[in-house]
Amino acid sequence: MSFLFDSSAIFKAIKENTVETLLGNNTLELTRYELGNVLWKESTLHKRLTNDESKKLVRLVKQVLNIMQVLEVGCHEEAILDAAQRLKLTFYDASYVFYARERNLTLVTEDEPLTQKARTHIRTLKLNDLKRHTP
Repeated sequence: MSFLFDSSAIFKAIKENTVETLLGNNTLELTRYELGNVLWKESTLHKRLTNDESKKLVRLVKQVLNIMQVLEVGCHEEAILDAAQRLKLTFYDASYVFYARERNLTLVTEDEPLTQKARTHIRTLKLNDLKRHTP
């Protein structure tokens, strides 16, 4: 079974030092920007990270994404927008749902509202559920 990880699951895997679960699995190109935004918020708005810590983490994010298959979002904007409107999700979240369905992948996310809206259309798991089912 192949998996599509959203930014919330990848960030949790980084925080918990379990990035091996990501190896060879999928994410979307937009995840790079979402994770960059998380680091910006943690350092600039919430002051939970120093600038040096956030720079180290952004380098780690780059390394993590290099061990994953990063899928481009292009050419499916209309279908993603349609999914966003039907499911009342952001375009970002609908992108994950679209690609999980399109490529028959299980979406791994820590985002509970996304899980609730997506679970009738695709398979979803939380990172801890995946770790329990992976040898």
